[in-house]
Amino acid sequence: MKYLRRPPLIASLPPLQRRGFMKLLGVALAVPGIPFAVRHAARAIALGEAKAEDMAKPPINFIEIDLRDQWDFGHVFVAPGLATAANLKRGDSGRMCAMYYGADQLKQIAERRVYLTPLSLPLEPHLDTIAMIETCELGIGEIHGHEASNPQRSPGRSPMPGPGRGDMSANEPVPYVPGNQQHYSSTPTPAALHNHFIKQQGLAVKNGIAFKGISREHTAYHYGAGLEGSELDRKQTVAALLAGFPDKVEDYNVVPTPQQAEALVKVLSAADDRFLQRHKYEAQASAQHLAQLGELSPLLYQGEPKLISLPLTPEEVAYWQAGCPDQEGNPPGEKCNIWEQCAYAYKLIQGAQCATVALEFDYLDWHDTRPQSIVDTLALQTVQPLTRLIESLKAAGLYDNTLIAIYTLDGGRAPAAGSAGGEGKSGLMLAGGMIQGGYYGDVGVAGDDGDGHVYSYSAPDPATGAPMAPVTDNSGRLAGGHVWRTVMKALGVPDSLAASFPDTAGYAPLDWMLRA
Repeated sequence: MKYLRRPPLIASLPPLQRRGFMKLLGVALAVPGIPFAVRHAARAIALGEAKAEDMAKPPINFIEIDLRDQWDFGHVFVAPGLATAANLKRGDSGRMCAMYYGADQLKQIAERRVYLTPLSLPLEPHLDTIAMIETCELGIGEIHGHEASNPQRSPGRSPMPGPGRGDMSANEPVPYVPGNQQHYSSTPTPAALHNHFIKQQGLAVKNGIAFKGISREHTAYHYGAGLEGSELDRKQTVAALLAGFPDKVEDYNVVPTPQQAEALVKVLSAADDRFLQRHKYEAQASAQHLAQLGELSPLLYQGEPKLISLPLTPEEVAYWQAGCPDQEGNPPGEKCNIWEQCAYAYKLIQGAQCATVALEFDYLDWHDTRPQSIVDTLALQTVQPLTRLIESLKAAGLYDNTLIAIYTLDGGRAPAAGSAGGEGKSGLMLAGGMIQGGYYGDVGVAGDDGDGHVYSYSAPDPATGAPMAPVTDNSGRLAGGHVWRTVMKALGVPDSLAASFPDTAGYAPLDWMLRA
């Protein structure tokens, strides 16, 4: 069969069917294992070659998780310098190190510079796509670094207003209170910019949401910087969240019968050798594409319409809750635990209800001594929801085009158990099919100090990712602009947009953290 230049298949469909066709074609061509050549060819035949070029990559979903009140990843990925330190003085007070697992209890994954504790072992199957940095730029909040903005989320944010710098708290239900530090910025926060970008693509999804799940008056600012369609819908309670996404029946069928689905596959199969060769695709693609396209038929016709329902079933509760400690001070029926928030985020993404979901969570407001029970709890509240998000997104075929970004908003916390914020570590985790997994930078021991240690911090080199020379003060941290540009690149935001803000233009993405 020769490849013929014919009008795109979508032109032959009634207008009311075209939206459903576009939606299901995207789902169908996301079947794992289908070569890129076949995806391109099928889109070209169904939609036209110009449209196929525009759809080379699917839009990226975004789940942003904002953690407050001095969150510590110390028992998730242990910094190599601490994991290998000799004669580490461990304990829950003073300058002792609040890392309670010895070298014989850690599992090393050398090629990724990752050391797992017994609590973080569930992440092991996914380490190729999980990255951590603990030496990001520190917070500047007046109360030991507490702030609701964070330099990784809005580079250049400042307590001082100025031209082009808006009030980041202006659209928040709980604006400035002590601990939320009033800040002004010209740079949109990640979920807000992603919400704007998704709408610019014309995707038929609801507005992105921010669930205000922190149990106190503390919050996370989501700031659109005046961009059209950037502002998220803030949900203060579970009831408000569920009311925003009521149950509905969704008909995902492109065609009304399985027979028509088979006929459509035959049309798509017209991507013959000449088409593939003309676009210089690998030879084996032409031998595989008929078999691969055969997998599309059951996706084009999926049977009876499906119920999309956000409330968690008993089975879902059992899956997401297992092994994850609850939030302290959680008002019943208003806020919800981190595992519940992640379950809702997954269902919103999986059901194509929205593409941008921001979550906010705190465990408790903790200071001074740091017993193992607290550090263990923070690890479990990080590891268990993240593992289940990744597992669920992979099972749904969505992980490769979903980015999960976990930010610790508040001022840093040293490994010293008696530190109270404003020094030490400021953590970030990124996960998704586009992320190059590993632990970047380092935290170590520079010497003894009373009952514990002086700690050192090595940020990753922005150009290479290798740890830079260690420091023992708050200098030399990885600038928030690099982190912000990396997240934008991972989300597919064009460089022209990402570099258009005064405080991001001078920074480059961390390409060593991204898969080619």
